[in-house]
Amino acid sequence: MNSVTQVVTQTFLLAFAFGTQIYSPVVNTKLTGPGFFKLGTSLVLGCLVLALGVSYYMEPGLVPRQWFCYIALILLNAITFIFHRDHKSILMWVIYGIELILFLSLIFLTYQNNPLWINFFLGTMMLLGISNFAMILGHYYLVVPKLTEEPLIYCLFIFWVVIFLRMASSLSILFSTGLPYLAENTILGDGYMYNWLFITMRWLWGYVAPLILSFFTYRLCKMRSIQSATGVLYIVEFFVIVGELISVYLMTKHGLPL
Repeated sequence: MNSVTQVVTQTFLLAFAFGTQIYSPVVNTKLTGPGFFKLGTSLVLGCLVLALGVSYYMEPGLVPRQWFCYIALILLNAITFIFHRDHKSILMWVIYGIELILFLSLIFLTYQNNPLWINFFLGTMMLLGISNFAMILGHYYLVVPKLTEEPLIYCLFIFWVVIFLRMASSLSILFSTGLPYLAENTILGDGYMYNWLFITMRWLWGYVAPLILSFFTYRLCKMRSIQSATGVLYIVEFFVIVGELISVYLMTKHGLPL
């Protein structure tokens, strides 16, 4: 039997890797230079290697198709890290498409075609990915000062769409299957008090705080105060990570995709 810690760690690492990968075409690397793409790719590689290590020690063990997906993703990301240039060639786009297919295949294999887990994972992946992508993009303005604020604002619009969709999904679960966990004196989950504590932290830290801070980031971007906006984005990502870790814990232990 896999521990909650193993499942939470595996899910977080895969979501972080897939999320960072999927948003890589959002900003044209002609604007940022290849260094930005390589920074994102290195994060993907690191998370993939760690996820492979965690998955190796989990039951029932990796099947050959999972091994293939992991190894192929690591090799393809290593290739793009080495050979990517300012202009994204047709070959790089083909590799990107293959990487997405491999990631999706790996997720279906990891969660054994469970639709609840897969939908939950994709939501977590999208939110973690865009918050991380926006943060490292903001940081990269220190490297390329002439970069305009439009790419960062575009990332914020994506962030708002994703977080509102996640909030809507979370509310639908909270007011259906989640209500018994909040009933007074319930013994479901971790008990009445801890259920309220975890769910409140998940919402305040994982949704409300990042959403409010993202509007401050937008205003700072419009003022062309990119360094200040980047500082706020660090805090946004911190809250998103904490919120998603709590969410994955609730999903793993109690089956609540909040």
